[in-house]
Amino acid sequence: MEKNAYERIRRSSEAVYPRVVRLRRRIHAHPELSGHETGTARLAYEFLKDLGVRARYCVRRTGVVGTLRNGSGPTVVLRADMDALPVEEKNDVPYRSRHRGVMHACGHDMHTAALLGAARVLVRLRKLWQGTVVFLFQPSEEVEPGGASAMIAEGVFPEDADSVFGLHVSSDHPTGRVGIKSGVDGSAVLGFDVRVKGRGGHGAFPHKAVDPIVCASSMILDLQTLISRECPAVEPAVLTVGSLHAGTKRNVIPDEAVFHGTIRTLSDTLQRQLRRRVAQCLRTAARSFRAGVEVRFEQSYPSGYNDPSLVKEARKHLVGILGTGNVVSRAKPSMGAEDFAYFQKLVPGLYVHLGVRPRGARRMADIHSATFLPDEHALRTAIMVHAGLAVGRLRREQA
Repeated sequence: MEKNAYERIRRSSEAVYPRVVRLRRRIHAHPELSGHETGTARLAYEFLKDLGVRARYCVRRTGVVGTLRNGSGPTVVLRADMDALPVEEKNDVPYRSRHRGVMHACGHDMHTAALLGAARVLVRLRKLWQGTVVFLFQPSEEVEPGGASAMIAEGVFPEDADSVFGLHVSSDHPTGRVGIKSGVDGSAVLGFDVRVKGRGGHGAFPHKAVDPIVCASSMILDLQTLISRECPAVEPAVLTVGSLHAGTKRNVIPDEAVFHGTIRTLSDTLQRQLRRRVAQCLRTAARSFRAGVEVRFEQSYPSGYNDPSLVKEARKHLVGILGTGNVVSRAKPSMGAEDFAYFQKLVPGLYVHLGVRPRGARRMADIHSATFLPDEHALRTAIMVHAGLAVGRLRREQA
């Protein structure tokens, strides 16, 4: 792609930026939880239709797919997730959430607005590229099994897709900078639910009962030993118990305790090994406490994988648009997980980490917190990333 093309992408992105800011603030003020993104989907649908992009709803009208055809050529997919989180916002900004207990605390408002802006840029710059761009506005990234698998099941993801691109806000990088990693970039997640069955009784007479709380506590500590003693030190693995519930009164031993957690690995082989050993350890612990146990596993998201050849090509175009110092290589994969990985299982894909930390700030509130407030200037970068990756893949050499 010629330097002139990079400059045109920058100028067009700058021109659409003020409107994208307004869109983002509108979306931020009206967040919608996973599976309920009908208002956000309607906004995306109407915006695409106004651009002349063929659009249709999917996944019970909580998702939108837009198709922009521009002659013969490959099909590139650009994806943005749209759902918010059950978080009470604490930011004091004019566009703070108007929905109690719901907030765009993961930046999906930024993702949605930026992709809409990129759609407008790509419509304006038709002379630079040839082929088809498919815009996926995806619901339910935050809850399993995720909206990506639902879109695939409905046949929304194009069978002739050449590649897929997505991005996510990141406090690791300052505004204007992006991070990319070749190869494995995100963990696979396996969820587990455990129900420990004891025998209730009075707190004064524990010897007459089977205490499920003590049993569950021992189990949780034992599970951490699996990570430290059975996983190779060079293979990342994280086991987290995020929920533990039992009992109703201080002097009553309950009949059961329930806890839930996740296992995250970068290796499918290690994940299978841990699944087997977790089940074994839980059953052994239950027997030692004379308790019963039920264990249920639920496969969440697969590991994300950035195609090395796609990364190499994308880096060249991103450097041309953003500058050498603003495209950095991430040395380590994230232990976070994303259902974008389902799309990467179908075609070569690239997941970009978008810097949203204000320039000069050493730190900021992280995603999923009530005070997460990404720098809106990063929307410029996000628009350029989406548009630049699509044009780079579909470029007309003579343009």
